[in-house]
Amino acid sequence: MGNPVYSWEYCVAAEICPEETGHSLCNPIERFDISKAKYFSDQIAAFVPVTKKFKRIVIDIHNHYRNLIAGGGEQNKNNGIKFPIASRMRALLWDDELEYNAKLHLQAAKRMVHDNCRATKRYPLAGQNLGATATFGREKVFQTMLEHFRTMYLEKNMVISPEKLPEKLLSEHLAKSGHFTQLTGDRNSRVGCVFAIGLNCTAAQWRLYKTHSTTPGADCGEWNVGMNKDPRYPNLCEPTVELFNYKDSKG
Repeated sequence: MGNPVYSWEYCVAAEICPEETGHSLCNPIERFDISKAKYFSDQIAAFVPVTKKFKRIVIDIHNHYRNLIAGGGEQNKNNGIKFPIASRMRALLWDDELEYNAKLHLQAAKRMVHDNCRATKRYPLAGQNLGATATFGREKVFQTMLEHFRTMYLEKNMVISPEKLPEKLLSEHLAKSGHFTQLTGDRNSRVGCVFAIGLNCTAAQWRLYKTHSTTPGADCGEWNVGMNKDPRYPNLCEPTVELFNYKDSKG
């Protein structure tokens, strides 16, 4: 008898996504709104190998920025208003299923578009950040990633009222700072991504996607799972392999 084979099922799990949209991975081309695309690619030439170094850099960048914002010392540079302490924000771990979904997204669509539903059994509230660079010359993968994540983080300067962000995601946050709020959501615990190289790109418009805000006045001890501080990031909660209910405010 051979070894068992495991896989993820999205197309028959009606409880994951609304019936009117279905899961984006099951019929992605028809379900993407082309009018929102920023970059189109005639062809995906290659995917950068997702090595241990690749994963480490993605995780370290995310946790670096999450640790900064959670400490309460960051501010909107335009008006000097500080973001409140987010003492319940988690350090992130890598997730292979989220990586797999990201790769299928690019393989199917070949364009910079947010899909309608990317939820999974484990991550019913999965969010999405996308980035793209068009160039005629050489691109350094990790340098490009650093620049994109920094640009996403600096959207904090577009949040007019940082002190209101933890209590409520306002329309202004979603329209201008969707990448930033996705990067710093306190109930986020996993991340997975891919880097694709495409050919023949053209530019158009795009828009952002929403996520959780932080939870004011809370600390790691209020989580149902992962109740300790992370020794590497003093402002973050230690990640845990145990999953939790993302719809529960206490996880």
